[in-house]
Amino acid sequence: MKYNTDFIEFDLRMTKDGIPVLLHDKTIDRTSNGTGRPEDYTLAELKEFNFSCYYRGKRHERPLYTHLEIPTFEDVLQNFRDKACMNIQVYADPSGLETICKFYLKYDMRDRGYLTIADPESIAQVQSFSKEIEICYTPGWNERALPANLEECARIGCRFVQPVAEAVTRETFELCRKLGLRANVYYYDESGKVRKAADIGMDGFLTNKIHLFAE
Repeated sequence: MKYNTDFIEFDLRMTKDGIPVLLHDKTIDRTSNGTGRPEDYTLAELKEFNFSCYYRGKRHERPLYTHLEIPTFEDVLQNFRDKACMNIQVYADPSGLETICKFYLKYDMRDRGYLTIADPESIAQVQSFSKEIEICYTPGWNERALPANLEECARIGCRFVQPVAEAVTRETFELCRKLGLRANVYYYDESGKVRKAADIGMDGFLTNKIHLFAE
């Protein structure tokens, strides 16, 4: 990878015809020249829109490229499975979980990526489908660093956790190490804050501005 990252992070939502696609927002309004929820369109219909209307924090009225299609989950697995590990944030409703799990297993993603899920019922559904699927449990925002929730992550078999930057302390990272959890903090966009967190035991972090850390 250009910036020597270990992981790429992305969000999954479902199309009307049951295909998992990459989309951060609940709607396509900000990043494309279309409007509405991805669940209201088939994949073929979504591919008619241009998804190059947003770049580095700015919405552009005109697309930046002649055409840029929304990527599917399988597109990313095919192109990046052997290039970087994946933090796969799942925002699909329960009916889409089985499809996501099937793609995860098809591409043998254990030790290559994990499904990041906030809902305990969805976690139970994934684990009933296959124990081979890696999960990162993300309860409420500042609750992720609470000892009880870190212990719950370890109990359900997580290897990675994603506490938020505002809530982590030296004690957070000490407990993570004790429980065998790797803490990837969400998120830092300033190098000074990253250095401070690293000094108290942080394992890794997410950022919106990876280009700044590569300079």
